[in-house]
Amino acid sequence: MEPAQVLFELQTLDLRIARDGAQLETERAKIGEPAAVRQASAAVSSAEADLAGLQRQLRAAEQEAQTVAAKKAEVHAKLYSGHVSVPRELTALEAEESGLSRSLVQIEDRQLELMASAEAAEAALAAARAALDAAQTRWHEDGQEAHEHIGRLEAEVGQLQADRAAIAAGLSAPNLALYDRLRRTKSGRAVAEVRDNMCQACRTTLPLRDVQRARGADPPHECENCGRLLYVR
Repeated sequence: MEPAQVLFELQTLDLRIARDGAQLETERAKIGEPAAVRQASAAVSSAEADLAGLQRQLRAAEQEAQTVAAKKAEVHAKLYSGHVSVPRELTALEAEESGLSRSLVQIEDRQLELMASAEAAEAALAAARAALDAAQTRWHEDGQEAHEHIGRLEAEVGQLQADRAAIAAGLSAPNLALYDRLRRTKSGRAVAEVRDNMCQACRTTLPLRDVQRARGADPPHECENCGRLLYVR
């Protein structure tokens, strides 16, 4: 078998190994926690923090309402106890009770707003948790499938590498070194097939003499345009 043909077969294996290696990386990435799960988890944490903040505000408003209500009740009792008879003091107590009533109404209005906001936050948290559950389910399903793909791909790559080693063992050291050098500089494609007198890598029509020289050449003949090794079937 001529060197160019052997190198072409070696290249075919190398391209398959590279392709399967890229697929392995993709499948292995599925096993790690994906961005979708991290984002969904962050959304849950944010929703929990929002709800907790609203609940703290609501508790504070409830305590404030209790304090104001107690103070109002104290002023009201004092106002109608009969112990205060000075008109100026009675007027002051009436004004204080009226002010406390207004404050209590404002606090209760704020409580209603906070309760509505807390209810919306609870709904948002429930939705975020549902989204996280769905993302984690997809992750686990993808991970299980990925493990199966990884096993198959690793076995395939192992066989391809064994086949490559067997083919490479039959090449001369200079030809193998030439191939490896070109593969590094030609995006993994060091050998170009010739069909209809055309280099299939750069699509250049080759002179007939170059095609004849390339057939069975050792070392393989190079394309004068792209520099790849020419393989003529």
